[in-house]
Amino acid sequence: MNVVDQCRSSDMEGLKKWAKIPVDIQQRLLQNVFCSKCGVTTIVDYGIQNDQFGLVLQGHCKKCGESVARFVEND
Repeated sequence: MNVVDQCRSSDMEGLKKWAKIPVDIQQRLLQNVFCSKCGVTTIVDYGIQNDQFGLVLQGHCKKCGESVARFVEND
């Protein structure tokens, strides 16, 4: 499944930036998110938002369901 197909509300600029990242790197980013309860986890049910400094992924911890976020810096 395409990684973009897994995300929820996102903005077009954020999706364009995300699409430029190789799929294998996207997967590594999604599977390396910090949860305050579980530690390193996978983000699920996430959205992608553009930011002037990169991208913000906001979603939920795959293990416990708590809200988590990941920032991905621009090159």
